[in-house]
Amino acid sequence: MRHEYQKPIMGKEQKPVMGQQQMPGYPGANCGYPQVSPAQQKPTQTMPAQYSPVKQNTQFTGQDVVVPMVHPSHTTHVNQTNYKYMHSYPHTQSVVNQATHKHYCVDQQPMQHHCKPRPPCKPKWC
Repeated sequence: MRHEYQKPIMGKEQKPVMGQQQMPGYPGANCGYPQVSPAQQKPTQTMPAQYSPVKQNTQFTGQDVVVPMVHPSHTTHVNQTNYKYMHSYPHTQSVVNQATHKHYCVDQQPMQHHCKPRPPCKPKWC
């Protein structure tokens, strides 16, 4: 870190350089750091020339050339007959009445009947 001694300006108190510590009662003191001599400038040197890429310029010269264009056309008249087939789907309905029947063996006398318990009983008319 580089610290420079700053001389006070006549009648003004100088503020410390950033990072430099001040000792109370000693304005401009550098707190033990050695004093630095003023900056020196070395002689200017010249480096070889550097070239940018070539900028391309274009100069335009125009000429009009007339080219005749022929666009022939033709019209064909087409007479078309459209046949429309009309489909219908007539539907009829009918009704069927069904009846089912089952025969059961029923006897009013408890457990005394002529039907056998196994296989299922057969009615008298079987």
